[in-house]
Parts: sequence; C-alpha cells; structure tokens
Amino acid sequence: MEANVTLLSEDGADGEALNIGSTDNIKILTLAEEIRNQIAPELGLEFAERHDADAEDTHADRSKAEELLGYEPTRTIRDGVEEFIEWYRSNREWYEGLVRSS
Repeated sequence: MEANVTLLSEDGADGEALNIGSTDNIKILTLAEEIRNQIAPELGLEFAERHDADAEDTHADRSKAEELLGYEPTRTIRDGVEEFIEWYRSNREWYEGLVRSS
C-alpha cells in the first residue's frame, strides 16, 4: 500500500510500469493454497490444463521500483495476502461495484 501512496505523491515513475512485490519467491500452488486457507479452508483447488506460459513460481523483479522510488518491501507475500483479504472484506461492496462497472 505504501508503494501506491508513493506513486500518487511523487512523479519519479510517471508513465512507467513497475513491479511492486516482496522478496519472496513462492510457488503459484503455495500462493493459491495460502489464499484459500485464509478465505475458506474447506474449499478444494481446481486445476485446469497447463498452458506453456504458466509459471511455477512468482517473483517480482522490483529493481525498477527500487531505482525510481526507493521502494523496498516491508511485508512477505503471505502478510500481503492477509492484509488484502482483510481490506477486501471491509470494502467488498464498494470494490465489487467498481469492478462490475469497469
């Protein structure tokens, strides 16, 4: 969230695409399980046929954000998932309305 506030208040990255991520390298399956476990642990995961472009892991190259904004992550990806879920639950009505109208 701090990165978004910085992007709104500083112009050093205007017009640039940046990866904002943590230092974690995490398997996509582990990330899906983490999200599921925090939302509804009783749910199963469904798998579709693998696509050639599917990644096994996720890891953001945030070097450009570091260079332009001085960005350094302050949370693990698991902490970020937990914070986002809490935010989503508090803002669900507003957020879903926004998504439906876009």
